[in-house]
Order: sequence, then C-alpha cells, then structure tokens
Amino acid sequence: MLTNRGRRALKGAFFALLLAIPLLAPALPTSEAHAARKGDRAEERVLYTKNSLYQYLVVADDLQKQERYIYNSKRDYMQGGTSLKHPDALLFEYTRLSFIALAFLDRTPKKVLFVGLGAGSMPRWFHRYYPKAKVDAVEIDPEIFKIAKKYFSFREDERMKVHIMDGRRFIKRSREKYDMVFLDAYQTDYIPFHLTTVEFLKEVRRILADDGVVASNIVSERRNKYFYAMIKTYVEVFPHLYIYKALHSENNIFIAPAYGKKKKPEDIRARARQLEGEKSFDFDLPSLNDYYGYYTFFKMPPDTPLLTDDFAPVNLYRYMGVEENKGGRKAR
Repeated sequence: MLTNRGRRALKGAFFALLLAIPLLAPALPTSEAHAARKGDRAEERVLYTKNSLYQYLVVADDLQKQERYIYNSKRDYMQGGTSLKHPDALLFEYTRLSFIALAFLDRTPKKVLFVGLGAGSMPRWFHRYYPKAKVDAVEIDPEIFKIAKKYFSFREDERMKVHIMDGRRFIKRSREKYDMVFLDAYQTDYIPFHLTTVEFLKEVRRILADDGVVASNIVSERRNKYFYAMIKTYVEVFPHLYIYKALHSENNIFIAPAYGKKKKPEDIRARARQLEGEKSFDFDLPSLNDYYGYYTFFKMPPDTPLLTDDFAPVNLYRYMGVEENKGGRKAR
C-alpha cells in the first residue's frame, strides 16, 4: 500500500512523463519549408548553435532568400524567422493570420500576453503599432530570449517585458487582466501537453478581460492527431470558437473570445476596416480576413477525447496507436 509520500512521488513521476510526450508538431509554412530541407544548405550561413536546457537550437541565414530562421538540429522545425531586408515585417503566414484577433476586440488593447517568444517577431510587431499597450511575453527557454535579442533585434523596454518562466505557471500566478492572449508555445516540435488542457484554458480565460480574446496557433488535422481534441477542449471552455485555416501551411489559428455574443462576418470585416484606417498596418487586415475567412462548424469523430490534466499517457498512446479495423489501416 502506497504511503502519502509514495503517492506524491508517483504523481510527480507521472506528470514528468506526461510533459515529455510530444503532442503537436508545428507546421512549416510552405513558402519557407524548402530552407529546412537538408539538400538546401548550400546557400546557408550558420550563425549560432547550442544545446539548451530544453532543445537543440540553430540560427542560420538563407543567403538566397535573405531570411533568418531559428531551427532545430535537423532543420525540420522552425521557431521563428525574419526577413533580413524587412526585419520589422511578419515573415510567416500564420503570424499575420494571428492578428485577425484584433478585429474580435471592439476597443484598443491595453494589456497583451504572448506565451512563447520565438524570434520575438509577434510582440515586436504588436508593440510597434500599439506602443502604449503593456506587452508581456513568456518564454521558458532563456536561450531563445538571448537569440531573439542578439539575432532578431528584439528589445525590452518599459512597456514590453519578457518573463523567463513556464507559461502555465506565469498565467496561474498572474493577477492581471489581459485584453488579448496569444498562445504559440512550441518546444522544437510539440506543444507541451500542460498548455493544451481544459484546466489550462480555464486559467487563460480567468486572466482575460470580459471582452478579451485568445488567439492560438494549432497545427491541422493532417499532422496533428489531437486537432479535434483541441477543438473540443476550446469549445468546452470558451463560448465560441472561430478557426482561420492557413492556405500555405498546416497552421490553424483558433480565436476564442471570452464574451458570449457571436461575431458575424460583417462585424469582423467592419472592425478590420476601422483598424486599417487607424493603424495602416504593413499588411491588409480586412483583405486578410476576407481571403481566409473562418469556420465554426466542427464535425468531430464520436470518440474525440477532452484534453484534461489527468488524461493519462497510456490513453495518449492508445489514442495515437489504435488500429483502425475498417480498411485495415493503423493510425500513425
């Protein structure tokens, strides 16, 4: 019979195993995916390599395209990038798509949280257009922060701060109310499981203003066995979910407002036009919204699980590896 001390030790070991399980693989936008392939390194200049506490990191320039990326060692996953010719612009499609969330907020944001720093391009872009807003960015890996400063021109100031901490721990401790929260916390090739669950999303909603909005980068069902589980989990916590699907990558942007009123397409379009008139963004927000659109109807498999803190590793493996009797296929 386990003692209380033994139960605590077993629980600790369980969560350590849980956090180690790769859940979601981030997609490379196709416009820059070629630079990650092994055969495309002739025009590459490596600037930095290091095995951090959490991952192996490479910073390299694509000399032909004049772009800089943060890679893993195999060059098959990116955590950030920038154009060397236009360093203030958002290079990746999904980062631009994420800022459609601005059209779901009917006022100027005053406090914004980014979970996951990467190259720092998203906080930098936001801070450039909203210099009076308070921006917090949370990043668990201190090496990523160093890379963002040294190689991607990221700078803190009195209105924009980086916190080296686990994202869930930061949110759990926070007493702030944020108008917007952007979730893009990947560690090389997966979202840590504890940043996907009902319990985590309830904490995120707790720190949102009543009219606040969450935008989350989630990989599509083709590469993510938990895509529908993620949808089910968001719908469990938030009144409405809007999904914008990237056209040139496997990325999907989940937009989940805290408020109960459903947004009509014409409302989002009108707000996007208003913002464009006020800010003159370096990409066309109304056209981006109209071009991509969103969907809110989700036809999910009947056995789609809800992601919770006690969804055990054995269940994860079962969900990933169960043989499909129909057609004789085995899920990969």
